[in-house]
Amino acid sequence: MAEGFDIDHLAKLARLSLTAEEKALYSSQLNSILGHFQALAQADLPATIDDARVVRESALRSDVPGPSLGAAAVTRIAPAARDGQISVPRVVDDEA
Repeated sequence: MAEGFDIDHLAKLARLSLTAEEKALYSSQLNSILGHFQALAQADLPATIDDARVVRESALRSDVPGPSLGAAAVTRIAPAARDGQISVPRVVDDEA
């Protein structure tokens, strides 16, 4: 088991069946990712940041609606549609 997390528990939450080799690989990869976050947490940053300055320096575009395909065109290109709506497979069980 890797430090900081239980790979079996994470696999169960993600509904994955992992082999021993995959568990070892993913544990190593997750440890590497967590190491990067730990390095970021130790970075010497100012206690406060002037949020207004960040927004002023950003190049924000205006939020203007553009052309869209429309419902009929979207349902025509969807893999499955019913009653004018896109039909998708169920991804969540009723089990908790």
